[in-house]
Amino acid sequence: MSSSLKMTLGMPKVPISEAANADLNGASAGFSNVSRYRHQRGEADPVRNGIFIGLAIVLVVFLGSMIAVLMMHAPAL
Repeated sequence: MSSSLKMTLGMPKVPISEAANADLNGASAGFSNVSRYRHQRGEADPVRNGIFIGLAIVLVVFLGSMIAVLMMHAPAL
């Protein structure tokens, strides 16, 4: 066969047996729960909650200061 004819035929069909699929599925089933990332747990994180509470307090103080600045007026001359 020439090289141009091989290029047009594409890849040959390779039969895949059911036993090969079963072996692959069985091997991968043991690794279904393996992850390199930490799983999110359902328990509360006290540091994260403290940071959110601190940010809420800072936001309230900032909004209060902006309202105070907007309510200021220049003294009469």
